[in-house]
Amino acid sequence: MPNITKAIVQRAAFPARGQTFIRDTSIQGFALRLTAKGAKSFVWEGRIKGRPRLITIGQFRTFRSPRRERAPHKIRAAMIEGRDPSEEHQTERREPIFADLIKAYFERHANKHKRERSIGHDQWCVSKYVPQSWRGRRLSDIRRDEVENLHATIGNKHGHYAANHTIRFLRCLFNLAREWKMLSGENPSARIRLFKEERRERFLSPEELRRVNQALLDEPDWRWRAFFRVALMLGTRRSELLSVRWADIDLKQRTLRLPETKAGRPHFLPLPEPACNALSIPAELRQVRMGVPIQPQERAYRRTREGLATHSRAGRR
Repeated sequence: MPNITKAIVQRAAFPARGQTFIRDTSIQGFALRLTAKGAKSFVWEGRIKGRPRLITIGQFRTFRSPRRERAPHKIRAAMIEGRDPSEEHQTERREPIFADLIKAYFERHANKHKRERSIGHDQWCVSKYVPQSWRGRRLSDIRRDEVENLHATIGNKHGHYAANHTIRFLRCLFNLAREWKMLSGENPSARIRLFKEERRERFLSPEELRRVNQALLDEPDWRWRAFFRVALMLGTRRSELLSVRWADIDLKQRTLRLPETKAGRPHFLPLPEPACNALSIPAELRQVRMGVPIQPQERAYRRTREGLATHSRAGRR
């Protein structure tokens, strides 16, 4: 038979017992194997280092035509170079897929070494930007040009920051895959040129600052007023200041302890006098609320935003 075509494979009848082969004479060693149990698979037959070998290339339903045609030539090339394609084929079949790498990343790296918020960002990146079609692919099948195209697509649709963050995340994933012996080849996301990122500079105008101050003065919850004023004076991250408890504040020494920072360790900050005034409350109330986080409620955010909008309309009249 000169060439195994799709029509020939579809018409091929299964044997009553055991297995039978339809051999392709145009590609030496290439054949279609049919079994009595109803399986159709492509195989390669030949001798490797003097021993007869039969290597299963793939099932007919799941094996794509271009890869099916390349596989026999790849096997013969390995034989010429003195390698054992049977062992290489078994190694390839055991190679982890991208879904295995994602699972290992969160179990072995992220959950142990990253903060909850960073883990959430990684999960968002995986679900939002990494193609779902990659989940079932072997790691070595993901090519550099695919990663470059993904970078360009995300940049056009979602912006340069999101595109660059995705590439940095993929670069970390594949570097860990190499470290964990899940990938022996090159990192497909290495040395991809990132988009130029321009820092966003935004300052409050005097009019906007006046509206912010007025909205805070109108806020009935003193904790929210104190929170925002202290954040402006100390320049802390929102999550850092939200982790502060009353036990972390020493008004006598004028210090504030951040129990959790981005670096993963506590940090002490000096409190200027205006910050101390913002945090000064009656001693009996401070004792009662000792250990309670300083956290403004969501409705306070809404009140402040509504207050800003009210003052903005009043200023335009």
